Amino acid sequence: MKRRTFLQSSLASAALAPVLLEKNVYARPSTPLKLLAQLAPLDVNDKILILVQLFGGNDGLNTIVPANDDTYYTLRPNIGIKATSLINRGGPNGFYMNPGLGFGDKQGFAGMFDLGQLAVLRGIGYTPPNLSHFRSTDIWLSGINDSNANDVLSTGWLGRFLEQQYPNFPSQLPTDPLAINFGGFSLALTSEKGRMGIEVDNPNLQSGFVSAAGDTLDDQSAGTRYAVEYAFVQDIAARSNAYAERVKNAFSTGVSALQGHYATNGFAQQMKSVAALIAGGLNTRVYVVNMGGFDTHVQQAATDGTGSGTQTNLLGQMADAIAQFQSDLLLMGSSTADRVLGFTLSEFGRRPHDNNSNGTDHGAASMQFVFGTRVNGGVFGNAPDLVNLDSNGDLAVQIDFRSVYQTLLTDWFGMTSTDAKTVLENQLDLPNPLGGLIKSSSGVATGSPEWLSLSLYPNPMVSNAKITFDLPQNSYTKLVLTAMDGRQVQEIFARTLASGTYTIPLTTDLPSGAYLLSMWTSGEHAATVVEVVR
Repeated sequence: MKRRTFLQSSLASAALAPVLLEKNVYARPSTPLKLLAQLAPLDVNDKILILVQLFGGNDGLNTIVPANDDTYYTLRPNIGIKATSLINRGGPNGFYMNPGLGFGDKQGFAGMFDLGQLAVLRGIGYTPPNLSHFRSTDIWLSGINDSNANDVLSTGWLGRFLEQQYPNFPSQLPTDPLAINFGGFSLALTSEKGRMGIEVDNPNLQSGFVSAAGDTLDDQSAGTRYAVEYAFVQDIAARSNAYAERVKNAFSTGVSALQGHYATNGFAQQMKSVAALIAGGLNTRVYVVNMGGFDTHVQQAATDGTGSGTQTNLLGQMADAIAQFQSDLLLMGSSTADRVLGFTLSEFGRRPHDNNSNGTDHGAASMQFVFGTRVNGGVFGNAPDLVNLDSNGDLAVQIDFRSVYQTLLTDWFGMTSTDAKTVLENQLDLPNPLGGLIKSSSGVATGSPEWLSLSLYPNPMVSNAKITFDLPQNSYTKLVLTAMDGRQVQEIFARTLASGTYTIPLTTDLPSGAYLLSMWTSGEHAATVVEVVR
């Protein structure tokens, strides 16, 4: 093969060859450089973040429903969901979930909420709102509040974070990709240095890199620049194949360890792939998964008050897939589960009132979810004010989305506030971080929402430990240990207590493994993972 032909075919193949993870799920490098594996280890903490993007603008009011506010039913006479059809999880002033959030054998997000692994962020958005799908998506993914369509938002907040953490990228690359994106490359992962990871591509492309038949050096090439460049390209090919094998091996190793009952839809398979790569030991920092269909102008919900319809089905697919994923993480043990945190985003919410097509139009503030064992489970933000709307008749913003990003950068990834603000481009109106969203390393929240707190020390434990919890009001309190399949294996405590802070002993002879320590009181619930080591 001649040099020009070899260079063209080699580099094109290295740039475009996808890595096959499972049927209909492929990942490919965004540039040839991203494909090359070097042996530099990850040099920052090993936390993993999963961004779940819901395309179309999910309707927050029919996701977490203010069913105890009559105005909701006045605004939505056609698609309002009756309280009797909702999942009631009590809490301050009532708390109702869309029925889809309880789908699946793990009870979806409702089950995760019961285990203290789900935080609900109400009234999240930015001011002034932009109701264009394209611009609002760019605002969310860039982390920059700029509604001027003439200003190009070319980098993403996670891309800038990875760029800051890996200043020698791409001349020095870690063994594993910094980020993996399923479903086309996201602006969120783009930096000034380009794309900071690998992406899902055409499943018809072949995986790996194969040199052309008869590929050899010219007879007279020894000692020439031709030989040097040929060796360089050979090295690219070798590293490309090694990188593909690394990802595929991690997946094949990890997928055999999964026990979740993942559905066959695309989003569930994305979550399954992420779980497998984590279980297989891939040291990727950020995963981006996505789901479409939330632009529900028409037939969003049935008119009989049951909530059945497009949005409920979509929420059911999302919640079930994430619950299966979270269950698999717990079965991997707390050392793995505690490394992973995920959150949802959608470009905007929907209008408070329904339209004439049994749907909703583009709106402003909505709600999002944060999930994981290190989340301080509960509700952040007040129930939406359905009377005092903004000048456009939309819901007012309570939580600026950038405050969540700042919290993730500092409390999750361990950045300083100064560095986090630099990543978020030092916006003058940058709000304070969202305190209490993520638990500290001791298991106690860095702040405190109006819900229960629960911690255990030491954890992992052998046979004895101490449980500490805060009780905000007098109430009947019950603490139990359950297996990961939901079976109760030990009742620890059950009686009425006065408000206050309590520390009680835990003694157990359970075999080694991961268990859930759960506390129920006054319609609220808190939980934490306990690892028993024998």
